[in-house]
Amino acid sequence: MSAHLIVENNEIKIFELLGSNDENRIEAMLSLYAKFFPDYAHYLPRMRRRAKLPSATREGHLAHYWLIESQNKPIGFTTFRYISHRKCGLGISFALDPSVRALKIAKIPLSAFVIAQILTQLESDSKKIGDSEMLGLVTEVEHATLMQRYKKFGMIELPINYCEPVFPPKGAENQGIKFIPVFLGITQNPNSPCECFSPENLKDFSLAFLVDHYNLDKNHEKVKKVIQSISVF
Repeated sequence: MSAHLIVENNEIKIFELLGSNDENRIEAMLSLYAKFFPDYAHYLPRMRRRAKLPSATREGHLAHYWLIESQNKPIGFTTFRYISHRKCGLGISFALDPSVRALKIAKIPLSAFVIAQILTQLESDSKKIGDSEMLGLVTEVEHATLMQRYKKFGMIELPINYCEPVFPPKGAENQGIKFIPVFLGITQNPNSPCECFSPENLKDFSLAFLVDHYNLDKNHEKVKKVIQSISVF
């Protein structure tokens, strides 16, 4: 079954890959992932298996693997999910080929256009599940310069001392989970902007990644340390 066409205009097409068995597009996305995130390439077998499953495989979760094409060539991808009980989406990965980063769609940068499409999808997901609100797209951001770039597109840096867990390749000896300090930001749902997020909101955003996505125990030392940092600010 071919991938589902999500967005189509004169410049680009965006396809949903999950559950499609569109082998060519799935492999194109995985090749881009390996190119742009080589340190995470050991995740590829798991992603290949996940791509063959439908969006909803966990209660209250709706996942998405999108491939972005221009002139029938893959130019980027994004993976993200909506988590109902956290009232937010998670931006898990997003990359565009450098050759198209200057491209504008409807007079806005391509990256901003894609983020807007993600937010639209997340709001649709929340309504599909029956939630009354969707607060926005929460994203891990590795570098300060990247955070400054995302802020130009409306991202808000969250006041949390956050660490991203990086898991070792399966079977790696004498290697545990590495925790890397990164920023955590949110791009708000434009249809329900919030002037100030509560400590409970910040806790949910953190646990959405650490517990719901990475499957860490909520009592893990690093998880507790991240949550404790919220009250510091």
